[in-house]
Amino acid sequence: MKIILMLILRLSFLQVSYAFTQPETKDILRLKYGSAAQHQLDLFLPATYTKNTAVIILLHGGAWMMGGNEYTDKTAKDLRNRGFIVANVDYRYVSENVNGQDLLSDIDHALAFIQRKSLEYHFRSKGYHLAGISAGAHLALLYGYTSSKNIRSITALCPPVRLDDPETMKALQKNNLVKNVELLAGAKYISNEKINVKFTEVSPYTYIKAIPTLLFHGDKDELVPDNQSKFLFKLLKEKKFAAKFVPMLGKGHDCGMNQPDSEKIVLDEIERWVKKFN
Repeated sequence: MKIILMLILRLSFLQVSYAFTQPETKDILRLKYGSAAQHQLDLFLPATYTKNTAVIILLHGGAWMMGGNEYTDKTAKDLRNRGFIVANVDYRYVSENVNGQDLLSDIDHALAFIQRKSLEYHFRSKGYHLAGISAGAHLALLYGYTSSKNIRSITALCPPVRLDDPETMKALQKNNLVKNVELLAGAKYISNEKINVKFTEVSPYTYIKAIPTLLFHGDKDELVPDNQSKFLFKLLKEKKFAAKFVPMLGKGHDCGMNQPDSEKIVLDEIERWVKKFN
């Protein structure tokens, strides 16, 4: 009996020591993961975490040509305050010299950097979750479906998923975003002509695989129509892949993230999804 009690106490001690605790939450800002100005990320650590704590890689929106991870700063901190480790990642803008493959390379380098940082800050080194909004959601899906990395889940808010579709391109044309997609694809879009295969190559639906995918979309989104998420969700369900679509009724392209009630709905869903597949 004494031996059994000693073993139980020893196991209990190991479990407690496995948790990493610091006095408070920690913000480690502007970490450089590459040589470009936008090759930087912010790492948000909860006060307590273990090697089993989920790590979320968060990607901002901005039509692949605007803004930075300040767009997702609040969401990153909100998720951290729910107990997750969050890396809020910036990446380069598309240009005549930078295309979609380069942005995927940025994300890949950011993940490799985060894996190295996991040794310093004592969190898990693989099995991360991707999340993004708008252009960031597109990149989260595209990277997750094409990468060989162990991605546990993807969360995408208002994602463009089908950039080789004439109706999609017409919607983008209305919002003066065709040039952005041309730079992303590295090809020209010519109205009423067959769309270049390069637009298919930067469309996430082309590569779907069995990564649990959570989709949100505002039904009043005039920038990226909600049929994008509905189309992807249908494909995922046909393949019997784990997927969920949450329609954000009455919400536009911000997916309701600028209103406290709908923001909570999104954060609650993300928390459940990430925990389910962590």
